[in-house]
Amino acid sequence: MIAVILLFLEQTDMRKMAPLYRVPVPEKVALVVTAFERTPPRSHPDLVRAFSDATMRVTMLAALPSGQASSATPATLSRYQEALGGRPFRIETSGGIGPADLDMRPAVTMNPVRISVALSGGDAIMVEQMVAAPLTKIVNNLMLFLAAVAIVDIAVILWLAAQTTRPVERLARAVREDRLEALKPDGPREIVELGEAFRQLRQHLRTLLDERTRMLAAIAHDYRTYLTRMDLRSEFIEDDEQRALAGKDIEEMRDLLSDTLTFARESAATDLDMATSDIRAELALVAEERLQRNQHVDVAPLPHAVHAHVSHISFQRMMANLLDNAVRYGGGQARVLVEPEGPFIRIMVEDDGPGVPEPSLPRLTEPFEQLEPSRARRTGGVGLGLSIVQALTQRYRGELVLENRAEGGFRAILLLRSAGGTRP
Repeated sequence: MIAVILLFLEQTDMRKMAPLYRVPVPEKVALVVTAFERTPPRSHPDLVRAFSDATMRVTMLAALPSGQASSATPATLSRYQEALGGRPFRIETSGGIGPADLDMRPAVTMNPVRISVALSGGDAIMVEQMVAAPLTKIVNNLMLFLAAVAIVDIAVILWLAAQTTRPVERLARAVREDRLEALKPDGPREIVELGEAFRQLRQHLRTLLDERTRMLAAIAHDYRTYLTRMDLRSEFIEDDEQRALAGKDIEEMRDLLSDTLTFARESAATDLDMATSDIRAELALVAEERLQRNQHVDVAPLPHAVHAHVSHISFQRMMANLLDNAVRYGGGQARVLVEPEGPFIRIMVEDDGPGVPEPSLPRLTEPFEQLEPSRARRTGGVGLGLSIVQALTQRYRGELVLENRAEGGFRAILLLRSAGGTRP
């Protein structure tokens, strides 16, 4: 603001500006009169030059001007009479400014206000009080000055708002992407403290997830030992049918432990694996593996390599879980299609099954969720397949979308970030 005022005053040419006047202060006029009366007449020209400056003009007169009565208010006349000790004086005004008053508003005018006082020698002096040059510049260009101040105020407000909103936006983006370690604390103190609180909370949650993973790993290890013993003992069951059922139960328990441990590990993963994979080559491996299992999976051919931000192991696990669901609930067949979509690669796994009731779609990725628990014994699975897929996609900052197909059947869509390796 100070810089704007100084620039405004510097650029304004005082030679093109009309002076502004105000009513002279009675006590100051009295001092000037006293100085003239106490010096010999030959020194009066020197006093005129000494008292005249940028804010006051003193002029010698042969006698007190005559003419119409003063237009000053009684209060102003009383103050002048008291300050001048009864000396004759006259207050002259011009233009339509009304009565001259020491307290008049506005306090400045473009018309001169002259105070003439008779000296003891018979001559007189006339005093004019002017406004300082900086104030004159501002008042004469008031609208321009106010516009400049308003523009600067708006710029400052926008700058201050940006200093607050930008750190908040960066913090919100870092929280959404779970990358608080890459956030540099800046901005207002409150925003820095909020970012630090988020980092501490994230570290606490990661610690809890790591403890859960270690606990589940220990449980899985111990249970696998007992499952191995049960598997060996089941061989001594004489009834072939009961032996087969026991073996199937043991196998399902192994799958449960494996899926539970995988879900815990992926949920607690702190490192963002930036490995890239060729989706065309990965899908070729998927098709070959399904062919060996005598499962019909139709993989649409890709004309060129398409690279995505995902590791080989994670992608194979995601496709295995999606295809298991499609084959299990979709009539034994599934299709895989790939479509580049801007910065993402869209991988769709479709089936021709009955689909899923719309209200139940959001529940599919909940851990251990079975829409029909009674069929788990017939079809296998423990309700962790899609939860693991979602955890893996979020790890690579992708997205999992589940929907029913308009023409019937179910569709799972993997949106993986493109690695920029698409080559026509």
